[in-house]
This record gives sequence, structure tokens and C-alpha cells, in this order.
Amino acid sequence: MMPGYHLLDREPDIAALGDATARPSDRIGFLDFLRELEGDDLAVPKFWIAIVVGLEEVLFAAGSDADALAWEIHRRLRAAAPQLEKRLADVYAIFRGRLQRADDLWSEYRGVRLPIGHIFGAPRPHTDAAGRRVFFTNFNLTNGG
Repeated sequence: MMPGYHLLDREPDIAALGDATARPSDRIGFLDFLRELEGDDLAVPKFWIAIVVGLEEVLFAAGSDADALAWEIHRRLRAAAPQLEKRLADVYAIFRGRLQRADDLWSEYRGVRLPIGHIFGAPRPHTDAAGRRVFFTNFNLTNGG
């Protein structure tokens, strides 16, 4: 398992993530996750697994400002990248809607197409060992496309 963002349509079973039982894990809302990333020294443990939920609700609530908010989220995640890499963390972002990739990555939520690609780029999907479709990108958010 490579440290980075794992984008999934459904929540993974922690036990199915390999040696995850020996790693600290949290299920956390997206806004709480952003708060954890604030500041110069993150308060997250080494080898942390975060299962992050609620990004779609945050973008949906932004309405017509969803694009601008997505770019701001991208900026904040990029700023935290060195610390997350240093801690060898893995972040599983769980989406309620199916992730779609064309020229960009998006998810439809409550009839609205949300700009997930503004945050994570447009990584190609792959199938993990458990048969789940996963979109993976590193913490620097540089390997989509």
C-alpha cells in the first residue's frame, strides 16, 4: 500500500487493508480532517489510516461556490502533503455517489456534478486486491491524468 489518497465509491473494511490492524485508524468527517491538517505540526500518528467521509456534502453545500471551494481544499491538502508523507499516512476518501472520470474526475451528488478533480486531479482507476475500484493519487496531488 502506497501512502496517499485512495478515492473509493464505498467504505473499505479496515481488516482488508493488509496489515492495518496494527495501524492507528480513524473514521472522520471531511471538515474535521481539514482541521487536523491545520498548523505546522500535524497531530496525526505515524502510519495513520484515515477514512474520510462527507466531502460531497461540503461541496454540495457550497452551491455555486463549489469550484472555488474545491480549489481551496486542493491548496490546503497540498500544504499538508509533506507532513502526511512523513507520517506514512493513508487517507481513504469515501464517496456516496459513483466517481466518474472523463477529462476530469467528478461525482454526482443529489443531482449536482461535483468537481472532485479540482481537488485530486484525474487519476486513472485501478482495481485493488479486494476487487474495489480505487482512484489513487499521492499527497502532492500531482499524479492524475
